[in-house]
Amino acid sequence: MQAPTMPSRDALQRLLDGLQTFIREHLALARVEMKQDLRAMGRDLAVGAAGMPALGAGYLLLMVAMSFLLSSWLPYWAAFGIVALANLVTGGTLTWSGTRRVMRDRVDLPRTAEELRRDRRWLSSMKQGNRPAENALPQPVAIADRGGPSDAASR
Repeated sequence: MQAPTMPSRDALQRLLDGLQTFIREHLALARVEMKQDLRAMGRDLAVGAAGMPALGAGYLLLMVAMSFLLSSWLPYWAAFGIVALANLVTGGTLTWSGTRRVMRDRVDLPRTAEELRRDRRWLSSMKQGNRPAENALPQPVAIADRGGPSDAASR
């Protein structure tokens, strides 16, 4: 068997360099999309959590008031037990429903998925022996980090 010639070594090196660049760009795109999603999720969570202390205190006082109202007709232990049981059932149902919804939702990376579909088409055309034109190479999607000053006006 003949040793690889210098041009084939160069071609192999260029192929490996191209593959490394390809993988790096896809990982960078996925990283940017995940960062954007997590940043938006964190902002939404912070806004939602801001009112939780007041909501918790108000809810607790409402439940105590309902228990005292029920204690006009029932013993104290029964009134507080009924209110506690109603809260446990409601909380358990909401937790179960929320858990199912979270499990059903998937993180979506639309630009990364589009890039992978485009690359798959390009690779299949290469596999079939069709040498695509230079402009038929998959073009990377522009990676723009949301959060710059130019995006602040569009929100």
